[in-house]
Amino acid sequence: MNFKLNNNFVSGETPNICPHCHVANEPSNQFHLHDRTVDKFISVWKCNYHKCGKLFATSHHKVNGYYELERCLNGLPKGPIWPKPIEDLKDGKTIENEAPEQTKFIKTYLQSLEAESNGHDEIAGMGYRKAIEYLVKDWAIQTEPKEKEKILGLWLSGVINEYFGGDLKDILERATWLGNDQTHYNKLFEEYNIDHLKELIDLIMAELDRDFKKKHYIENIEKRK
Repeated sequence: MNFKLNNNFVSGETPNICPHCHVANEPSNQFHLHDRTVDKFISVWKCNYHKCGKLFATSHHKVNGYYELERCLNGLPKGPIWPKPIEDLKDGKTIENEAPEQTKFIKTYLQSLEAESNGHDEIAGMGYRKAIEYLVKDWAIQTEPKEKEKILGLWLSGVINEYFGGDLKDILERATWLGNDQTHYNKLFEEYNIDHLKELIDLIMAELDRDFKKKHYIENIEKRK
């Protein structure tokens, strides 16, 4: 997005999720103010999710001529940039004749990130593990909607074994192992921590995004003579 600072337009990152409702959307910029002393600017946004509509403020800092989003000024940490298929993923438990709710993966991930930033690492680890389960089951249901009831009834490991394959399956299994470690008294993988678990979640999102795009182009671009 272009922001007008001191009669000049500069490029900057826009938030893609509301820190209040945790729903991915395109918030509307209300106003912004430039602080020349540190070359940062503060912006105020309005959430466009119809059930929220709250205002929130963010700070931006300059990196190589581009103003990156630094954090929300209510103290909440900035989450990752969600791939579009992850943003659009819906809650698999939603009843078909209702408007599908946003997936709980993003909401749970951000709550875990907030707990971690406040020093509650024991709680955060369990939250990341729960977020993985939401992501895996919602994705499997979106891919195989007729299998919904079966997927909901399976343990996480069962869903991974039956509905995922290749490197993605291997990454999901390892993320689950590290996630389970966060819920047990004795850890099996002492050499790994929450940062490694989040790296695996990033890899999972990247692989899901990659698979989604491959499938899209294969199905929609046909050979022409």
